[in-house]
Amino acid sequence: MRRSMQWTGAALAAVTMIAACGGSSSTSNTPARTIARAPVASGDAQSAVVATKPSDSLRVIVNEDGAPLAGATVTWATTGAGAAVSPPTGQTDAAGLAATEWTLGRSSGSQTATASLGGASGSPVTFHATATPGPATNLTRLAGDGQTGIIGGSFPAQVKVAVTDQFANPILGATVHFVGTGGVTPINPVVLTDANGQAVTTVTGAAAAGVGGVTAAVAGIATPVNFTLTTANAVREVTVGAGIVFTSERNGGRNPAVDTISAGQGVLWRWAGGDHSVESTGAPSFPSSTISSSAGNLYVLTFGSAGTYQYDCAVHGISMTGRVVVR
Repeated sequence: MRRSMQWTGAALAAVTMIAACGGSSSTSNTPARTIARAPVASGDAQSAVVATKPSDSLRVIVNEDGAPLAGATVTWATTGAGAAVSPPTGQTDAAGLAATEWTLGRSSGSQTATASLGGASGSPVTFHATATPGPATNLTRLAGDGQTGIIGGSFPAQVKVAVTDQFANPILGATVHFVGTGGVTPINPVVLTDANGQAVTTVTGAAAAGVGGVTAAVAGIATPVNFTLTTANAVREVTVGAGIVFTSERNGGRNPAVDTISAGQGVLWRWAGGDHSVESTGAPSFPSSTISSSAGNLYVLTFGSAGTYQYDCAVHGISMTGRVVVR
């Protein structure tokens, strides 16, 4: 009985020694793999024009137990319209390095690409790039067309254009030239586009009634943008509404809005909203407008004779009044 127990103890000791040497143990040591950006010229943090390749390839290094690993399959990916990596997969070389070329997407701004290796620490590795807009190719009219203003006064809305590249990315710092026609005058004839690719200028009416305009042009863009602007036979403007109010745009007077002009000059009333009219009251009188609820509706009238002309709104009566003094 004692011998049997001694033999069993010896056998167990032998099994323990074999397991320690790796002979028959079920336990295995998994190699430690890591993936990271290459220590030199990794291709991270580059800048390039949209839809083009940055100058440097993207590069990663793969190690196993601290030593370069050859033959590991790295998967590359990127997102965004037009973005691509080539090749999308590749094996590491003897130095543990793998590389791909990155074509940036069509949208300007920050973009990313990744490199992945299954089971590796550090996966996925992220690369960053800044995509800049391409050359200015498009000039677009945004606002200010088809307006009517008064003689020598500012049109109510600024003339606005946008400059973009072929993928509609806004161009910062493009030079826009605004040229007036028919006596209409841009206050700022040369404007640089802002971060949204937009350029604006205030425009004043001509010295006499008539149709004029503004042309916006950018060097390198073949087709300019034209705005049609009409100068009414008026030297004063009154805003109608949107509440129960007439407001003189010259002096800010309200209910009554009071404006002084010379005989032969005119007044332009511009609706801001609400149901209103310009209704002559008392003597001397003048032709009244119809009732309108359309924002932007205009009523222009030239006063040929001196006198004080009173008016109100046919809808709101004495709650909404104005006066034109003609000398």
